Amino acid sequence: MKMRVMYYSKKAKLVTYATAIGEAYGCLVNDIPPAYPADKERLVVLALTLGNTDPADEVRRFCKELYPNRAQNVVLLVDGEQNTRGEKMVKDILKEAGTNVIDKSYYVKCGIFGKKISLDERQKVVEWARSVVADVEGT
Repeated sequence: MKMRVMYYSKKAKLVTYATAIGEAYGCLVNDIPPAYPADKERLVVLALTLGNTDPADEVRRFCKELYPNRAQNVVLLVDGEQNTRGEKMVKDILKEAGTNVIDKSYYVKCGIFGKKISLDERQKVVEWARSVVADVEGT
């Protein structure tokens, strides 16, 4: 399945989570905004640090352009709490663009320092990604 992992965060640990998924699936892992836009991706995993503030301009602009011909399905890997203002805004922007937003977000807590994740954390995020991929392939 054609998929891509994209991230926007100042926290290196979130990038490590994104990279773990990319390595498990052998897919591209890019930061936002990417050098090359998404093109006919079946699934895009967006790894974002989101809170109760508006998402960064780069994230909003990027999400507005994730039309179905660029990304059929999008799921969020969120550094932050569940159901924050930022998460809701990103999901609303994606839905407005017309892409399918999978309501199966994964939540992590990343500190400012450090970029390593434990083997258990890696296994859990990859298992989550596998379940999302299975759902997408089943549709």
